[in-house]
Amino acid sequence: MSKSYRYSALLILVLCWSAGSLSAFGIQETKISPYMLFSYLKNSDSQQVLQVKMTNITQTGEVPLPGLSIKFFNGENLLGEATTDVTGSANYTIDSTVELLVGEDGTWPFSATFDGDTLVDATYSDLSITDVNLEMTLSEEEGKRSVTLRATMPTADGVIPVAGDEVGVYVPRMFSLLPVATGVLDENGTIQIEFPDDIPGDSLGNLTVIGRFNEHYLYGNVEKREVRVWGTPVVKAPPVYRSLWSTLAPKWMVVTLAIMLMGVWSQYMLVIINLIRIKWDGLKKEKK
Repeated sequence: MSKSYRYSALLILVLCWSAGSLSAFGIQETKISPYMLFSYLKNSDSQQVLQVKMTNITQTGEVPLPGLSIKFFNGENLLGEATTDVTGSANYTIDSTVELLVGEDGTWPFSATFDGDTLVDATYSDLSITDVNLEMTLSEEEGKRSVTLRATMPTADGVIPVAGDEVGVYVPRMFSLLPVATGVLDENGTIQIEFPDDIPGDSLGNLTVIGRFNEHYLYGNVEKREVRVWGTPVVKAPPVYRSLWSTLAPKWMVVTLAIMLMGVWSQYMLVIINLIRIKWDGLKKEKK
């Protein structure tokens, strides 16, 4: 029985090792097929920023891919490179002195390329962006706050208003932008949006107001930001004291519970140790 048991255990170990080796080999041979999210941002300072986020789509969700070198192009002209950070994001700000190539349709053709490496497949994405300028004016009269947005577009015949497109007002939150209101620009390229008075700000009531074309199919992301004391001051909750009726139990109770649990688990360990000793004693008697 003893030899048969040993041979069976050895066979199981060999099979497990073989399966693990094949699995590891398969993982090494299978490259990651990345997902590239490519976007354009014209920020509040009128800087043009090309943004890429590289992730691996798995069954459990998106996994960021850091350390990948991304090349950014305008047409066939290389603008520059950027490396993805720990979140899988890479941003490239276009130099304001660069004269951008304009396509036949009057848009800027941008593209982002990852050439691939030993672990990640190559990938590519492109955008066609129409230039637009956004102006934002904040006003407050008789306790009512309003945001006025005006959008214009440069053309060969001069600056013309942007009409009929949706634009919105947002405020930043921890991981995204909170939409306050959206509306459609009138024939003059203008819209006035009433700003609510119940949005939380910081401890002083400061709030960043953002007027924005958000992921527009022609303009990308175009925004203007301004900080105003338009938020509701957030008051920090008072410290919670240790008591029987609070979420923090008194220290003496925590210590008592810890000692009791240690006593219980020590008894469990003692029983297990004694069982092991009994088993070994039995095996020794069988050998004799």
